[in-house]
Amino acid sequence: MARRRISRATVFFALLSLVLAAMLLWKSCPPGPPAPPGRPTPRPTAPRARVTPAPARPTPSRSPAHTPAPAPPGVPRVALVIDDLGNELAPAERIAQWPRPVAGAVLPGLRWSADSARALARGGHEVLLHLPMEPEGYPNSRVRPGPGLILRSQSDAEIAATLASDLDTVPGAAGVNNHMGSAATADPRVMRAVVRLLSDRGLFFLDSRTTDATVAERTAAEASVRTVARRVFLDDVATADAVRAQLAQLIRRARQDGSAVAIGHPHGVTLSVLEQDLPDWERREGVRLVKVSELAK
Repeated sequence: MARRRISRATVFFALLSLVLAAMLLWKSCPPGPPAPPGRPTPRPTAPRARVTPAPARPTPSRSPAHTPAPAPPGVPRVALVIDDLGNELAPAERIAQWPRPVAGAVLPGLRWSADSARALARGGHEVLLHLPMEPEGYPNSRVRPGPGLILRSQSDAEIAATLASDLDTVPGAAGVNNHMGSAATADPRVMRAVVRLLSDRGLFFLDSRTTDATVAERTAAEASVRTVARRVFLDDVATADAVRAQLAQLIRRARQDGSAVAIGHPHGVTLSVLEQDLPDWERREGVRLVKVSELAK
């Protein structure tokens, strides 16, 4: 049986039909998504406000005292010291709560000597050894300086040993001031023995000036020991009016000399006046309350 031959025209029209059908089918279908262009530039948005958490409110601590900023040039500087601490703990703990740099001078060898010194130090307050020294008329007078007494009858070695033992009972002492001592501080040999040990330990000496005949400040300076002298006693008369009058005298001395040191005692009236007056005292009087060591040269 002979094969049937397909003509070229038939093939041409068949292919043409397929092409036309494909074109019709493509037009009838919805176009697909356009090819993505380059990445669009993001629209600018307003920056979010940064939320800063409110600072925590400071919690009052047991150690409020701080190192005061240096006084500007020309501003009188004053320092306050409370003597005779160590007989009981309460006065030192009370002073330790004060936010102003009032120093405490602690007697050696007493029941509360070490605890008083530690309480003051925890509160950021400067600690001094309140060194008992021989007064005029001792031992025939009725005055009792207490344990750890420096006597004119002692040798240089005995004076050094007594002072070293006293310092051991008042931990953290940055300096020393005399308790009584009207006889001992007027004796150059005694004072040379005292300041020799202070020089070895890098401590300063505050002359309480219990006598006009004192050589303590001069002897300390000759030995290159930092020293300063008391200018005002706050409470020889222990009344509120008298203490405030002495604070005014302290301000006058500081304005006159540029600086001044006052010494008070842990009488209830003295501590109460300082608690009431010190918070705005510097602003009101135009002075700067500083540590004693800052005034020791």
